[in-house]
Amino acid sequence: MKTKLLKRAIAAVTALILSVCVLTPAVAGNAAEKNLYWPEDRVFPAFSAPEGPLVAFPGDLFSAPGMTALACLQGFANAVTPRAVILDGDVREWLDEYGYAYTVATRENAYEYIKELAADAVDGAVLYSTERSDQYMNLASSIGNTMNAVPLTGELYETWRARGIELPVLADIRDLPYTETVDIYRYLFDNYWQDCTHRILVVQRTDLPWHMRDLASAVGGAVVYLSCAGGEETALFKEFLNTMTPGESILTGWYAGQERELMTVAAQCGLSCVPADFYCDPTVFAQDLRIETPAVPDQPELENKIYIAYFISDGDNIQYDMHAMRGYWNANRGNQGRVAVNWTVSPALADLAPGILNYYYSGATDTECFVCGPSGMGYTMPINTFGGNTGVQFTSDEAFGAYVRLTDRYLQRAGLRAVTIWDNLSSSQRKIYSTESPYLYGLTVQNFTNSSLRLRYTDVVNDMLMVQMTPGYFASNAEGTTPLTQIEGDIKDAVKYLKYDGKYPVFVATQVSVWAFHDIADVARLEQDLSDYYAKTYGSDVVEFVRADHFYNLYYESHGLPQDVTLKSALTAQATGGDETAILTADGACRPDSMRTASEPGEQSVIYSLGKAYEIGEIDIYHAQTAGLDASLNTAAFTVEVSADGENWTKAAEVSDNTEARSVLRFDPVRGSYVKITVTDPGADGIARIADIDIYGNADVAHEHCPKCGKIHNGNVFDKLVGFFHRIIYFLTHLFG
Repeated sequence: MKTKLLKRAIAAVTALILSVCVLTPAVAGNAAEKNLYWPEDRVFPAFSAPEGPLVAFPGDLFSAPGMTALACLQGFANAVTPRAVILDGDVREWLDEYGYAYTVATRENAYEYIKELAADAVDGAVLYSTERSDQYMNLASSIGNTMNAVPLTGELYETWRARGIELPVLADIRDLPYTETVDIYRYLFDNYWQDCTHRILVVQRTDLPWHMRDLASAVGGAVVYLSCAGGEETALFKEFLNTMTPGESILTGWYAGQERELMTVAAQCGLSCVPADFYCDPTVFAQDLRIETPAVPDQPELENKIYIAYFISDGDNIQYDMHAMRGYWNANRGNQGRVAVNWTVSPALADLAPGILNYYYSGATDTECFVCGPSGMGYTMPINTFGGNTGVQFTSDEAFGAYVRLTDRYLQRAGLRAVTIWDNLSSSQRKIYSTESPYLYGLTVQNFTNSSLRLRYTDVVNDMLMVQMTPGYFASNAEGTTPLTQIEGDIKDAVKYLKYDGKYPVFVATQVSVWAFHDIADVARLEQDLSDYYAKTYGSDVVEFVRADHFYNLYYESHGLPQDVTLKSALTAQATGGDETAILTADGACRPDSMRTASEPGEQSVIYSLGKAYEIGEIDIYHAQTAGLDASLNTAAFTVEVSADGENWTKAAEVSDNTEARSVLRFDPVRGSYVKITVTDPGADGIARIADIDIYGNADVAHEHCPKCGKIHNGNVFDKLVGFFHRIIYFLTHLFG
């Protein structure tokens, strides 16, 4: 141990001498000014659109050091104007989807393109060697990102020089004496981390030489790879993370070790990670594009059925969204519409690849809903249930609140109204999600350690349903998949647990690992098998697979809880002057073509007829900015009124001096069948606009489902006693907030 410490001390002294004598940066070169759109409320920056054809470099064009250098050069160049792309997997198809022309480089002409890119994109080079450790690749990249300098091995530097690419050496770390990973990154932390952006940290192993590295270079970020399994490396990693800001900063990339190690360590520091191990070219696809959220169809009428929400996993990883999901999606276009399914996607795509979101959204049918993977904006585990670091990970409610508010902002941007939680939430975390994410309809809870027969993690908190998955994600056979036959069995067990008798509806959420997913035709057969099974008992089809947004609102309707009544087919809307486009404000889509825009300036009103009376206690209004228009066009002042007859109105809320994109209005419930929104000050140009609206109201309680767990406690004495205590807990929770 003493020998090891002595070696580190000698290495540290040597490094200090080198940092003074060798590593002093040269005078800045001729790199052009960056052209990034990166406001405070945006996690990842937007890059400008290409001004001409991109140069496309095949991913196998060079060795790992060569591709790393190329990716960093790509980031520096694209931060000015996107000019370079690295081809891998489905990148060609996405370039076509974005409408970007490109010319493929060859080994014969690649260096000419590199020379052109380097001429005005970089100021020099950082020289490194991987002889002592391959982690010097990440160190050199991180140092170079603070200087607009490309990381090059000595051999590669000479190759570039021989090709006419002359770059001044701004730093040379080839003589750094460190051999231990922790010492290499300690050097980065002590000497360069303060010069890196702390808004993004890329976690990436060195055998992924270009993935996400262009983003790190474009924003002046660090690339690290430290163990999250405990010990000195984990302690140092936390030093990096603790200088970042919960709710603003984020990790991206991936960790090749046990993924729960990274997720829990990040959560302990109040952060989440956007998984992106094989994601390609964020500096090309991260554009400031409007998200074309699809309209939400009317929900079905509530019946005494078994309602099932079927979720497909892994959308939290944006490399899956870019690659594998596209294959599954396209393979299923012949079966879409046969049964309702819920595809998980990452809300981070609203920044990193809005064109990918729009690709899926534009091809979706009414039976396909999109939801957020675990556990919001970035993968995280508020509670980890197995492996190392079990228990609550977000120990700070303040940090978790920041994470949930960030999540809510991105859910709204991406149009996602349900989130899957891995693995569970504490009581305080459930309350935070229910109060700090008004855009959410509800949550699903994964909890791996819970038997699928018990559903004991299903809960309603502040009128938000958090429902236990049954079954969950876990693979259950040697092939690493969960057969649909087992899913069918688990669903039947859940229905039995909920004591379904055909008199009241029950609600079951189920998830399939995407790697076990075959096609929508299989899901349709699963629905038919369940329908046939229960028809033998009840004489009719009592099984219905539904979209997640419908699932939650049907649950709320059946339990007498506030539901979004804009999803009901009975809703109608009429604007000032009889304008029939007002109904577009209730279609769940924030787009210019689904926004009600007044035909003339001045005060305007929209009256919504709900079809029946509700206790209205919340109305959320989405203004012009949510549809991609300028913030100055947001409605500045308006009133909300409720009426029982459409003639006599009670003012429920009034807003003035508004500048926000969304107004969440909560007020003492008012009973009525009509809601009127009157825009008294339309904003900068005097034209009234409403992009969308949610109206939350309680109908009459249909029956006596337990408000806490959703069961009907009509079994034995013990079961009824459980129901009695559940109602007391539910009452006290609501009474004391």
